[in-house]
Amino acid sequence: MSLAYANFDLLANSLSETAYHVRVIDSPAGQAQSTCVFTPELEEIVAAVTAGLDIERMSAETTKRWGSVLYAALFHGDVEICLRRSLDTVQREGRNLRIRLNLTDVPTLALLPWELAYSPALERHLALSNRTPIVRYLAFGEAEPRLAVEPPLKLLCVLADPSDLTPRLDVEREWRSIQEAVAPLVEAGALEVERLAAPTLAGLRSYLRRSNVHILHFVGHGWFDAVGDQAGLVLEDEAGRATLVNAETLGVLLEGHRPLRLVFLNACEGARSDDRNAFQGTAHRLVRVGVPIVIAMQAAIDNERATALAQEFYRSLTDGYPVEAAITEARKALFDAHHPPDWATPVIFTRSTDQLLAPKMQETRTTEAPTAATPVPRLGFEPEMVTIPAGAFWMGDVDAPEEWRRHEVVLPAFAISKYPVTNSQYAAFAQRFPQHRPRGANWFFTKPPADRLDHPVTGVSWHDAVAYCAWLAQQTGRRYRLPSEAEWEKAARGTDGRTYPWGEAPPTSERCTMQNDRTRPVTASAEGCSPYGVCDLVGNVREWTTTRWGEETRRATFTYPYRPDEREAPGERANELRICRGGAYDDPLALLRCSARTIVHSDARLPTVGFRVACDP
Repeated sequence: MSLAYANFDLLANSLSETAYHVRVIDSPAGQAQSTCVFTPELEEIVAAVTAGLDIERMSAETTKRWGSVLYAALFHGDVEICLRRSLDTVQREGRNLRIRLNLTDVPTLALLPWELAYSPALERHLALSNRTPIVRYLAFGEAEPRLAVEPPLKLLCVLADPSDLTPRLDVEREWRSIQEAVAPLVEAGALEVERLAAPTLAGLRSYLRRSNVHILHFVGHGWFDAVGDQAGLVLEDEAGRATLVNAETLGVLLEGHRPLRLVFLNACEGARSDDRNAFQGTAHRLVRVGVPIVIAMQAAIDNERATALAQEFYRSLTDGYPVEAAITEARKALFDAHHPPDWATPVIFTRSTDQLLAPKMQETRTTEAPTAATPVPRLGFEPEMVTIPAGAFWMGDVDAPEEWRRHEVVLPAFAISKYPVTNSQYAAFAQRFPQHRPRGANWFFTKPPADRLDHPVTGVSWHDAVAYCAWLAQQTGRRYRLPSEAEWEKAARGTDGRTYPWGEAPPTSERCTMQNDRTRPVTASAEGCSPYGVCDLVGNVREWTTTRWGEETRRATFTYPYRPDEREAPGERANELRICRGGAYDDPLALLRCSARTIVHSDARLPTVGFRVACDP
């Protein structure tokens, strides 16, 4: 998907103790304004947050209710209309919308968990979508910093676990997770990562004096004292015991370190502020002294979940995502409709327009990665591929209606996987991107069923399959993607227009998985391969293709003759109709023909639908 962003800048000012003026000062759809009036529901949220936000105890019902109240408070009347029009505008332009909340003049609003905001019309939490990430924008009378850094970037990890504080933190686990997440960038020479040997204030001061640091990652405890009007982090002293370092001291330390672009505070209360002073919190103070972006936690978060959050964030940065998109990917990794909304814990504070740390991160990796023109050994999780030569073939059926009638199609050469992607192959991807894990397919979260490792993966949406192809391409340097329905059909029937991949003989259990109640191993139908040696094409599972059907299930927008036109346009819209090929294990025999087509909503995760990959030469 495109990761270019337009800004939706929202500014709030106080009108009275219970009313606020909310203005859209810049957006793709122009300006707008409305009034935010404190309702009893919003007062309830303010009271709960002031007492100490406890996200880990929030129910799914409370999450949705709070989210709807928060959304209605800011996105009301003309402001919501402006938001919806802005979303339409950027969608047509192939961009996304960065929602920047400037709430520094209204501390009571600034302390609320706006990351929970839920739009009933869009049916989603805004912060859970890369189309609408939420950041806290702090505007000052100074030039906005630019983030771009020439690789290699320097990442310094400060992991503090004082011996006299409980609970103790598993800092070693987080250190390993971060190293694993950024390993591809380190190997490509685009990033250097180091751990501060002594997590003391003196040790950090000494390191910053000797080395340039672009990203500072802190793991440890944070603290907030509303009465004393202070906040900060807990470092260690020379004996390994806890020592409190307030935000003002940290600000003095970091203010003069010009290379610094991002501070990630994996510590509780780092994002917390006071209803009297929006700049009281640790994150606010660091941005105020010049740090372009600070990511901090607005509530306590379980140590294991915090580690997963940080790991997914750095993996996404490694993939070239802007900061707000990387945090969104991390949120998705934590999201579970039946789990408390700790995905809303991280908050992005920024005073920078640009959120991309290193524009050349992807370029560096792509330049050094192997390409399809440079043969490299197939990786263990990489599907076996079969080359399909360029030329013409017969597509469609002579007995079909005119709009699906048999006709000749000419395709360039391409490669397609010999078998559908298996559970074992998909697991390497799902374990790194759990938001794309199969659903309802006997997986235990990101762990595939042990007795079905060689079965085709099912329970994945079209979007999951596309994401897998993008990941596989990045891992291997080869141009993996889903096949079009024309490519699938040519790989299945060759050039002689046969009815089934194996010829004209009727389907049998030796040739395909049919009239069954579950999938079989992808190699179970050795007698059913196509003339090119592509196997398990019909039966077992239907397979996603890139090809669009249209807008209505009863009437296709795109008919034959097949052309690589708008039907092959990339799409990100929810529930878009896509064409699947190859009948499933429980489908009628008519759907096992090479020419048979079915339509499935792109968001659907079905036990009868999987996919195979294609690759450009």
